Amino acid sequence: MTNRTDMWENQVELLTKQCQRMTRKIDELEQRLHYFEGVVATLLVALKEGGVLVPEDKGEDTEKTTYEFD
Repeated sequence: MTNRTDMWENQVELLTKQCQRMTRKIDELEQRLHYFEGVVATLLVALKEGGVLVPEDKGEDTEKTTYEFD
């Protein structure tokens, strides 16, 4: 019976280690995504403030503002 118990304990330990690795990878991915979002937001603001991105002139009132490259 101890052999079966040891086998299950080993499996639980391996699964726990795998879950810990996956959790670390997900945390790293979240950090990278947060950084990437900041870079994209900064780039968009800089392009808008620099006049590269300008509101599109359609002559009609729409709820959504669209931008075009100038």
